[in-house]
Amino acid sequence: MTASPPRTFFLRTLGLAGWDALDPVVLAAVASEAPLLLIGPHGSAKTMVLNRLAEALGLEHRHYNASLLSFDDLVGFPVPQEGRVVYLQTPATVWEAESVLIDEVSRCRPEVQNKLFPLVHERVLQGMPLPKLRYRWGAMNPPASLEGDDAGYAGAEPLDVALADRFAFVVTVPALAELAVEEQRRVLRPSRWSGEEARPEVVRLVEEARAGLDDAGQSDAGAATEYAILLAAQLSRAGHPLSTRRAAQLVRNVIAVRAAAQALGDGDDPEAAFLVAARSSVPDAAWGRPVPFEKLLAAHRSAWAAAGMAEGSARRRLLTEREPFVRLAIALEGTLPPHEAAEVLSDAYSALALPERLIAAALVMPRLTKRRDLPAAALEPICNDWAEVGKPCAASVTSGPGTRWVRPLLTTELPKLDRKTEKGRVLSAVAANLLFRKHEFRLEELLAAWERAVAALRPAGRKVAA
Repeated sequence: MTASPPRTFFLRTLGLAGWDALDPVVLAAVASEAPLLLIGPHGSAKTMVLNRLAEALGLEHRHYNASLLSFDDLVGFPVPQEGRVVYLQTPATVWEAESVLIDEVSRCRPEVQNKLFPLVHERVLQGMPLPKLRYRWGAMNPPASLEGDDAGYAGAEPLDVALADRFAFVVTVPALAELAVEEQRRVLRPSRWSGEEARPEVVRLVEEARAGLDDAGQSDAGAATEYAILLAAQLSRAGHPLSTRRAAQLVRNVIAVRAAAQALGDGDDPEAAFLVAARSSVPDAAWGRPVPFEKLLAAHRSAWAAAGMAEGSARRRLLTEREPFVRLAIALEGTLPPHEAAEVLSDAYSALALPERLIAAALVMPRLTKRRDLPAAALEPICNDWAEVGKPCAASVTSGPGTRWVRPLLTTELPKLDRKTEKGRVLSAVAANLLFRKHEFRLEELLAAWERAVAALRPAGRKVAA
């Protein structure tokens, strides 16, 4: 049996210790020439590593401090010439650059920040392409949390959401205190570094990773797409939705990280590569709402597990389905173990508003009476609401400023219900119960809830009276 080649450390070739976990992400960004944003405390080597990377690759590099940056610094000085404006280039302008580092990007003035969108995303400035520009990098301190639980950095504003979304990889780098003691020793130990000496190894790794992109695309594109769909659904439920562009970028990032991991001799654990790609594909930290790692890990584990399931399986559908009525229906299909079905049933039912719960109770009780395997605790709220719907209610609602909604219901709207139909009987009973509770509602809301509930909870082919 042939032994696996030893793991190669990409960032150590740049003279950087303590960042081994970020090797596949940074290498993936370089190999795919995708925009990369590093977020970390001052003095954490963000700027150093990106400048060294440009030096090791032998690039024509530009390093701009965004807090001092004016648009003229990028394009040059405008000069009228023969009825048009041309830009007088300087050694600092961006036109001949192969790589650009926008340092302290979150301190950039808004009017300049807006003009960086096409530079980062499309390699275009003032509508003119930048054919030589291959690498777009940014660095910033973490902004103050939007939740107000930390002080952040004075002057470090949350990055514009649209600009942050243009960076393919958004990577939070470690502070010294977050490293293990031995890693801290390696970081602090004086060392000598030469870009010329590092170049052969850096170029070799980048070329190997780049060569592996096509293979990874063919082997991993399908799995990466399914994973992105499932992860996006889980993160949305956790309050961190991904834009369509970001979900598509996640697919590309997974492929690039897989290729980078293979080049580093660390490609035997695809799940780890998917998690690394996910962590660096969620840009929320750039605008002060970082996803807690435990939330991201839970979302990743669910998505990873479900990606291997049959597309129509109950567990997989539950991961992407948000409509509570549909989740109730899935729980009652009989394909989930009783304890899982009970958990989904309770969760979905509690997500419904009171009028929706009463309608759902009336519709699902006939099916629940046949499910002797479900624990009573999961059924109790539904049974209680069903009993309320079936209970005669003598509603007495006096007229007043807070109950003016009642009169049109009683005199105009509710009489429209046909009590000869199941729909009319159920909604009349629900309406009476809501009136008894003095719970304000409108008939059109009940009708809409009924249609949604019936569409989800009635077995296909069974007719319901209109």
